[in-house]
Amino acid sequence: MKAVFSSQKYTMFPNILLIVMDATRAKNLSCYGYNRPTTPHLAQFAEHSVVYKLAISPGGWSLPSHASIFTGLFPSRHGAHDQHKFLSSDLPIMAELLSGYGYHTAAFCSNPYVGPATGLDRGFEEFNDAESLPRPLTNLGRKMDAGAATVLGWRDSGARYTNRQVRPALRRLGEAERPFFLFVHYGEPHALYRPPRKYNRYLPTGVSPREARAVNQDQWNYLANPASMNHRDFEILTALYDGEITYLDSRIAQVLGWLHEFELLDRTMVIVTADHGENVGDHQLMAHKYCLYDTLVHVPLIIRYPQGTIAPGQVTHQVQTLDLLPTVLAMLGDTSSELVSSLQGHDLLSSSRHEFTIAEQARPDLSTFHRRFPGMDISRYDRALKMIRTERYNSSGHPIASTSCTIFCWIRTKRTISSTSAQRSHRISTNA
Repeated sequence: MKAVFSSQKYTMFPNILLIVMDATRAKNLSCYGYNRPTTPHLAQFAEHSVVYKLAISPGGWSLPSHASIFTGLFPSRHGAHDQHKFLSSDLPIMAELLSGYGYHTAAFCSNPYVGPATGLDRGFEEFNDAESLPRPLTNLGRKMDAGAATVLGWRDSGARYTNRQVRPALRRLGEAERPFFLFVHYGEPHALYRPPRKYNRYLPTGVSPREARAVNQDQWNYLANPASMNHRDFEILTALYDGEITYLDSRIAQVLGWLHEFELLDRTMVIVTADHGENVGDHQLMAHKYCLYDTLVHVPLIIRYPQGTIAPGQVTHQVQTLDLLPTVLAMLGDTSSELVSSLQGHDLLSSSRHEFTIAEQARPDLSTFHRRFPGMDISRYDRALKMIRTERYNSSGHPIASTSCTIFCWIRTKRTISSTSAQRSHRISTNA
């Protein structure tokens, strides 16, 4: 069903709120079937929304994945990744396009890879990031705020500070005549996993918060010495990670409550997603580098469409987060322009489907390894990856149940980086 906005139904285009959770994998959200009640508020929100059960991020870390959300293109097309950490100004992004429709565009984001340094602030009339404030004021204010929060047990990775800015912005934007596009990025649950005190609720019996915080969270230390950590360590880290997710769920609930308070919810398209997932010891990896497993690319995607347009429900076929831009443009009436035709994503409300989904990793920046562990053999990480995920075939080419999926990774190593004909192919199953 196609959403159509008419002058009889709306006096202007719908507002758009895009919330991106950093490093949040779908499998750890209770609204995606997780066995811990990590996201009670998002679960309630999902009841009135469309839940995309198999949303795949095109990239495995913040820069390429956000660039794909904003451009509707895969990383190999938009070119913002490990080897080129800037988005070309030749490519229009979501905020620029919405500005052309008369939207007031604003953003709250503290991720340095999503902002002026990487060209992802283009089109935003307001882009509130840590670097945009006077350094002394930023440091002093945040130190005082963090000190008080530590004493009270509320210190976090920035969600509280972000929400203090979002509330007045929503009120101000909602009172204006123009529709708004508001992008909110949360640093939680990105490592380090240190949820506020009351969210340490998932720790194993007998483990204190102090003991939990002593567990290694340095991914490079772990990769250099995997034997230094055991199952218990990752059980604790997963508990902390889940606590971060539950805490963020409560902060997102505040924003949704403000939309209702300011009478904006029914005329706003609310998108909640993640830029990528996370490995917490999965596949002998930590954080979000050097792989394209489901733990890294399967992300939540929940969209509450404006009231009276799209009924709530679940979508079980594969979609991608780069589908968001063509979907937004289609809701504004653009389904066939030259720009839309050039996008690699599909309108989520159309009949178009991905025969398979794709994620890509450029050859990674290994400078941290070289600096901290000189002489270490890191050749297994020195590779570019492309993932193709399909619901039809397993790695041996045999049909499988539609609820299962497969990853095919073509790995290009340093020795073959300039020779396509010499490229090696590996098939990797994703039942993990």
